[in-house]
Amino acid sequence: MKRFISGLLAASAMGLGLAWSAPPEDFATLGKEYHSTILPLLSRYCLDCHDEASSKKGELDLERFTGLAEVRKNIKTWQHVVAQLENGEMPPKKKNRKPPSEAERAVLIGWAKRYLDTEALAQAGDPGPVLLRRLSNSEYTYTVRDLTGVSSLDPAREFPVDSAAGEGFTNTGEALVMSPSLVEKYLAAAKEIAAHAVLLPDGIGFSAFTTQRDKTNELMARIQEIYRNYTIQGKGAPVNLQGIKFNTNQGGLLPIERYLAATLGGSRDGLSPKYLALLEDSLAGNDGPGAPVLDPLRARWRKTSVNEVATLTAEVGTWQKALWKFSSIGHIGRAGGPTRWLEPVTPIQSSQEFSMALTDPGNGEDLTIYLAAGTAGDGDDGDHVLWKKPRLRMAGQPNIPLRDVASLQQRLDNYRSE
Repeated sequence: MKRFISGLLAASAMGLGLAWSAPPEDFATLGKEYHSTILPLLSRYCLDCHDEASSKKGELDLERFTGLAEVRKNIKTWQHVVAQLENGEMPPKKKNRKPPSEAERAVLIGWAKRYLDTEALAQAGDPGPVLLRRLSNSEYTYTVRDLTGVSSLDPAREFPVDSAAGEGFTNTGEALVMSPSLVEKYLAAAKEIAAHAVLLPDGIGFSAFTTQRDKTNELMARIQEIYRNYTIQGKGAPVNLQGIKFNTNQGGLLPIERYLAATLGGSRDGLSPKYLALLEDSLAGNDGPGAPVLDPLRARWRKTSVNEVATLTAEVGTWQKALWKFSSIGHIGRAGGPTRWLEPVTPIQSSQEFSMALTDPGNGEDLTIYLAAGTAGDGDDGDHVLWKKPRLRMAGQPNIPLRDVASLQQRLDNYRSE
């Protein structure tokens, strides 16, 4: 029994191997069969109706297929022939004509199917001619949305509905035709899309809006959203700048006390890791000579605890006000106006006017005033100080130049001694 099963399996395997390894039909053999067998059958049963004269009436012409070369140029025609033969619709039954026998019909169908299979195998992987086509309405809409980033755009809403081809698909080349009226609609859609364009310093962007005011509001909202992630809202004033409403400190106040506390071991939640790392590097670093602002802050920071950070924050705030100037956005770019929203201000002045109140010591001693000057932390090479017009000022009296004080004192002493 085991030998019988083994032999049966071996025979089956051999049979399968023979079936799998059977070579496909070659066109030379099919061509010979066409001339010897198929063409006579066509002449006997088909060409009296489907001859060259039939083609002039728009009907099927089989007389043109004089050889396999002509057959291969019209594959769809032979697919139609197979369908008609299998359905029994061709050749039609007539009283004065003998129909083909079942054997002859089987020969015609068998040869046509073998030819179609061979042709399909020869052209495997070849989709055939690909027609140049336009995008379907859906493809065009989604492409525009992907390119612009504006999901609300619907440029094809006025286009005619895409028709379906014979296969039932609306994205085949045969169905996606172009007409003059559709070209005009494409032009109108392009103008509508262009109205959403925003000119940027480095290219072109797109907005969901078309008016300049709405586009500006959209950009302002994006900028404010970035700042809101890591900033807090301070005490600002509402501003209406040419129709654009915003708060001067809306989402733009840096919680410096929280950042300083984080550098001293406090919580880091909700803080910008990038700015926090920059702040830590600045406070822990040492720029050497020439850091008159940072050096005192660094020294105080090293001695400050988390609970004492408010004092350090106040000192930093004082320097912020002295070193930076916030400009009005509406004045940027105007003649004589600011060039940036946040402009640096140097605390170093080429000249500075100052005054101080003098009080009588009350013990008859002289009052001594010392005028001194120092460097800005960058060395004193090439530095010089010029005291200009030092003077004494008294309410209701003319100013007294400092150079005249000695002579005036002498005159007063002489007056008192008389």
